[in-house]
Amino acid sequence: MSVLICLQILSLAAILSIILFRKYLFSYSSEKGKNIATKEDIAEITQKVEEVKSTYIEELERLKVELSLLSKKHSILFDEKIRVFKKLQKGLVDFKKYCEASLGTHGNQGEFHPNLDVLDKNIYRSSLSHLIELHEIEQEDFIFLSDQSRKILSEINTDLSIMCSMELAMVGNEHDPMIMGSVPTVYESAMEKIDNCLFSLFKELEFPLDNPLKNIAPEGAAHGTRKSKVGGLNQAEAPA
Repeated sequence: MSVLICLQILSLAAILSIILFRKYLFSYSSEKGKNIATKEDIAEITQKVEEVKSTYIEELERLKVELSLLSKKHSILFDEKIRVFKKLQKGLVDFKKYCEASLGTHGNQGEFHPNLDVLDKNIYRSSLSHLIELHEIEQEDFIFLSDQSRKILSEINTDLSIMCSMELAMVGNEHDPMIMGSVPTVYESAMEKIDNCLFSLFKELEFPLDNPLKNIAPEGAAHGTRKSKVGGLNQAEAPA
């Protein structure tokens, strides 16, 4: 009887051991499966991160190349704009020098005022020649001029064309008081318009500066002289 009981107890113990072992084995397998799944998830996430990173780097490099090309394009265009402005500036400054010399020749500006006799020989001696030169610059380099710049040049051409008619009328009529009386006013107005044209073109270059042609402090007042602006440069002249 006691042997039978012992056998039963051993059987129950064996069954219990098998149950516990199976439970442990299932738990171990499940945990190991989770670990394998976690590693696979991490690998997949890492792969996706690297793909996004690679795409981002490629896009960034593409944008850098595009910005570099755009910057070079703007730099070239701006350099050409500066070149054209310098040509226009020289043409306008020479035009103003001519007007001032004409004013000294045909007006009563005093012996120290510039006149046509001392004007640089490389500067044209007629307003028509100066207007033609400005028009040729505009035609040759119009691609580098904005609509506003072309409008400014068109306005100066219209405003100063009256000088051509006046100078034609002056030929053979140097002693006509009606014609000669209007000469100083026309040339003074022309110089003011040229200054305004220079300033307007200067603003077209988008420099954040004030008008460089105005508010120039007078000098030489103690000697009874005043300063005249010639293309941004001062030149002494005697009082009228």
